Amino acid sequence: MALQRSRLRDLPLILVLAAGMFIVASAGSVSEAGRVSEGGSVSESVSEAGRISESRQAQLPGADARQLWQYISKDNPYQSWKTFPGVPRYVHVAENPHGDWVAVYLNNEAADSIAYPANPFQMKYGSVLVKENYVLTNGDPAPQSPFTGVPVALVSLTVMYKVRGYQRVPNEDEWFWVMYGCTNGRCDGSVATIGDQPFVNEMIPQSKDTFAFFKGEVVAGKPWICIECHQRANLSNGFSFGDFVWKLKAWAPK
Repeated sequence: MALQRSRLRDLPLILVLAAGMFIVASAGSVSEAGRVSEGGSVSESVSEAGRISESRQAQLPGADARQLWQYISKDNPYQSWKTFPGVPRYVHVAENPHGDWVAVYLNNEAADSIAYPANPFQMKYGSVLVKENYVLTNGDPAPQSPFTGVPVALVSLTVMYKVRGYQRVPNEDEWFWVMYGCTNGRCDGSVATIGDQPFVNEMIPQSKDTFAFFKGEVVAGKPWICIECHQRANLSNGFSFGDFVWKLKAWAPK
């Protein structure tokens, strides 16, 4: 009987020791799991994703017409991008300084900015929008193949590219703009001037002046002809997304 009481007295100590051993063992398991987490596949995956993101950013061009041309024509050909949402690929717009017909392409950053808009609206850094500009022609040069029923020729590409920190003065927009000229429907990355364009002597919308006012202006960097128009698209409304990006609407004769 005394032996049984002795064993009962010792029982709490045994239970405490057992519990302590369990806690130590559990802590060891947690510690081991921590070591696996630190050096395991999850951490490696996150690190790898970071390296991929950094690599993608490194592939983006600087605010430079030649680098941007390399990006949209060779590194990430713009014709493989998404087209402007909510409209056909080729849209009759009859708008200067772009043309009678346009096609607009968006890289992933630009497409995501419009599909999943921030509030207030902002385009993501790295966004690139490429607009093909077509004018009516009488067959010289030959009509472009996408327009089987409309004789048009590709005369230029206008590109806007949002570059972090691309500002001449504080609080300026961070867009880089460029117009590439095209001859006989072929574009080679040459930067255009306003004097090269068929609309040069036509009227500026909502103005008494013609585009000859800008004649000789090299359309790259922050040309006033681009900023003067697109700054009116800085707010979100029925005509613009905001952040200097106009919505694309088909031309409707009055």
